[in-house]
This record gives sequence, structure tokens and C-alpha cells, in this order.
Amino acid sequence: MVKIIYNKSMSENNNTEVIEAEVVNNKGGNEKNNKAFLALSLIDIILLALGIALLIWADKVVNSISIAIGSLFIFYAVYNFIAYFRSEKKATDTTKLIAGTAMIIAGGFLIVQTNFIKEIISFIVGIFIIFESMIKLQDSLKLYKTNKEVAKTPLVLSVISLACGVLCIFGKILIPDIFLQILGVMLIVFSFADICGLLTIRKNH
Repeated sequence: MVKIIYNKSMSENNNTEVIEAEVVNNKGGNEKNNKAFLALSLIDIILLALGIALLIWADKVVNSISIAIGSLFIFYAVYNFIAYFRSEKKATDTTKLIAGTAMIIAGGFLIVQTNFIKEIISFIVGIFIIFESMIKLQDSLKLYKTNKEVAKTPLVLSVISLACGVLCIFGKILIPDIFLQILGVMLIVFSFADICGLLTIRKNH
């Protein structure tokens, strides 16, 4: 826009081209923001559904997750075996054979020993939530320096999400009998907080 205002010698056609280029760039930026918003919202919806499922069918959900992960490992192992035996360098390059063997052992273990996932799922989810919340907390603090009113809601929600992550980790230690249900509640709270934070930021941009 500065170029158009100060360059009085530019023709009307050139001015039109510059304006159109800026409109396209702005549209491109909006499209990227929309895609990022939809992707983050989709993740939150999946986590929300997982939280509700854990709250209602805790053991069945964990068993299903363990079997699904184990099946993916075995699928990847089969892929590596096929790639190895089809390779012309299989005599010297055994990387895929070793990877396939390790994956099929891990996959079989997860399918048979579904309780293993039950023991570690709260720690994995808790660490994930803490990591995500710390990033959002940092972004909220940066926003707070420039726009305190807009930053208040995301800042509070980031702290709530961080607390959820901590409770996910220590819930198993403090209340082992119902820690899966606690995990479900924490996922629901985290998802709602994250969605509200995203909507607040989107509304003010």
C-alpha cells in the first residue's frame, strides 16, 4: 500500500496489480490460519472423545488402544520384512530385518500384555498435556505484554491445562483404583480449555 501512495508515476494498471497481489497474500495467510485452527480443533475433539470414552469404558478403551498400537507395530514389521527380502542388498544391509524383528516382538507384547499400556498411559498423556500447556502458557505471556485483556482468558486456561497434566501423572500414584477415570476427566477439561483458548485467540485476530 505504501508503494501505491507514494509512487505517483505508476499507472492505474500497475496499481491494480499491486492491490490484487496484496489481497491474495492476505487470503493466503487467512487460509493457513484456518487450517491450523481446524487441525488443532480436531486434535482437541479426539482428546475429548478419548476422555469421555475413558470415563465410561476405562479398561476396554485402554485394551483397545494397546491392541491397536500392537497391530500397527506388527504391520510395520511385516512391511520391513517385505522390504528386506525384496532388497538386493539384504546380505549386507540388515537394518530392516532388525527393525522388523524388534517391532513384531513389541507389537506381540502389546497385544498380549494390554496392562502395560494401562501402567504408562497416564504418564504419557500427562507429559503431552504439560508440554502443550507450557507452549500455550509462553504464548499467552507474550500476548499479555501487548494485549492484557485478550491474553487473560488463554493465560488462565493454560494454567488449568498445566494442572490437568500434573494430575494425570500423579493421579495413578495418589488414587490408583480410579486413575483411568481421573485421566478421562483431565482430558475432557484440557480439551475444553484448549478449545476455549483457541476460540478466544481466533475471535481477537
